Amino acid sequence: MQIRKKQIMLESLQVNLDRTRNNLAEHEQQNDALHHQLNTCRIEIGNLKNRVEKLSQYQDIVDIEHYIAERKNQVESFVEVTKTEAEFLLEKMKAEIENTRHYLEKLEKNSQLKLEAQARERLGAFYNQVLEQENLEAISKALENKIQGYGIQDVYPVQTFLDQLIDGYGDIHAAQQLKEVRRKIKNAIAANTGGQCEYVEENRQLSAIALVTHVFNSKADLYLSQLDHDTVELFIQALQDDFILINHYGEAFGHTRIHESFLKLRLEEFKLTALILAFKAQQQTGPSELQQQRV
Repeated sequence: MQIRKKQIMLESLQVNLDRTRNNLAEHEQQNDALHHQLNTCRIEIGNLKNRVEKLSQYQDIVDIEHYIAERKNQVESFVEVTKTEAEFLLEKMKAEIENTRHYLEKLEKNSQLKLEAQARERLGAFYNQVLEQENLEAISKALENKIQGYGIQDVYPVQTFLDQLIDGYGDIHAAQQLKEVRRKIKNAIAANTGGQCEYVEENRQLSAIALVTHVFNSKADLYLSQLDHDTVELFIQALQDDFILINHYGEAFGHTRIHESFLKLRLEEFKLTALILAFKAQQQTGPSELQQQRV
């Protein structure tokens, strides 16, 4: 029995010994692998040290790049701050300029009023006579022009004439502007805002404005129907004379007069029409000159 027990114990010890030997073999293999990895790492470390030694001479360049990048960020921040401050300063300067302009306009207006008041005070009744004299001279000149005439001859339906002119040359800028000016003129006539009157009664006031505006527009349409690119200055002067005379005679009817803004609209209509007519004449003469050159 004891021998049997010892055999069993011996077999168990042999099994344990075999297992231990196997474990030891595995550990030795792992140890060999670790030694191999360690040697590989040592080799890589050696290579990296060599590369570091080679690249160490360029460290100053790396430091300079970092310095430049840092300074660039600082400059960009400074530029942004300066730009913001400049925009603020610019807006402030614009406001100051606008305030100064208003102040100068007010000062100029007050100076003119002051000079007029001083002139009235010094000249007394002569001041009104001077103003009246200037008005009479303008009226006299306008009447003289009317007596001598402007060379008016043929008359054409002005609205049809302008409609055809705009339709024929609607692609040029002057025709588009003329169309807009005519729209403003029609609106002013429809709203009866081309003039003013001091009659208190509304019906008399509107009637007087309508009458004076009708007379003025009849004159303007008459000149416009005969307008060409060579006579625009002549008809502009004629309409300005009519403006002076109509406003002068309108004084007897509740101080009825044509607004200067309405005169400017009609004069602008003259100028734009003359531009289109000049363009039309240039187009018509161009082909004929080309044909002559070919002949």
